[in-house]
Amino acid sequence: MILIVTHSADLSADLVIRHLQAEHQDYVRLDTDALGTSECSFGFASEAELNIAGRKIRASDVSAVWVRRFALPKSFSLIAPEHLDFVRRELATIMDSFLEAIPSNLQINPSYADRISGNRLLQARKAREAGFRVPETLVTQDAAVAREFLSSHPRAVTKAISFGRTSYSSESESFAHTSEVPANPELKGLDYCPSLFQENIAKHFDWRITSVGRQVFAARMKFKTGDAVDWRCEPRASSAFEAAAAPKDVTDRLAALSILSGIVYGAHDLIETATGEFIFIETNPAGQWGWLEVTIGLPVGRAIADELMRRACPSN
Repeated sequence: MILIVTHSADLSADLVIRHLQAEHQDYVRLDTDALGTSECSFGFASEAELNIAGRKIRASDVSAVWVRRFALPKSFSLIAPEHLDFVRRELATIMDSFLEAIPSNLQINPSYADRISGNRLLQARKAREAGFRVPETLVTQDAAVAREFLSSHPRAVTKAISFGRTSYSSESESFAHTSEVPANPELKGLDYCPSLFQENIAKHFDWRITSVGRQVFAARMKFKTGDAVDWRCEPRASSAFEAAAAPKDVTDRLAALSILSGIVYGAHDLIETATGEFIFIETNPAGQWGWLEVTIGLPVGRAIADELMRRACPSN
């Protein structure tokens, strides 16, 4: 049985499930925003188990799992605020016990690799090991050190050290996007939270290269983003990419990076300079890809389904 861990608003999961259905694969979709009710819950007897819509699934029943995305359960809105952190920890602990009981070779991505590869500081180090140039980066809580870095990089950018979702509810979510640091910035926030500052390298094109196992699907932005340092803030972003062939040395380095990171799936952001050099920006081990399949036909969903079926039936 193939398990897909996601949430009810995730359309990318549907793009994979249609292929599993066409191949008559036994699968279960776990929408994590439905957890915490009698119809959808984790438990533990002799081993961790998942109860969903009347079906009891043990961790040992899972032949492959795609841990796509998590969402806060809607049931949390019914819990008194003073108890919410406790309930969240309890649910996360039992869910971890279930997922960690599934062998890592059956997971896309293995949970430990997902956590490590999603750390922007660790991934930058591994990207350098794979042969990429990475923009000069500083993380600090020292305002004097930050100002010295910014004086050397007057068009520096700042971004989240982790991935940039700042808040989430069943109705909305917000993100901290990469943004240019203004001249003479106010740095009082460093007293309470470290910040990441990075060299802003002039780009010719933005690239989103998605890797699934050994398969690579490359997309390049059709036009320059002007003053926008993060293409996600570009109003035309959803229709701005075109399929393109990335140089083989670039895709080889991404394959090496995925192996170093222990991940099967990765959404890699790179920029191409006017001289044709590819600069590594970041890898998101759960990055979005559905819009690339819908708008330009990159068959990422088919590739993920094939990887799941290969793990579920290794003899095929």
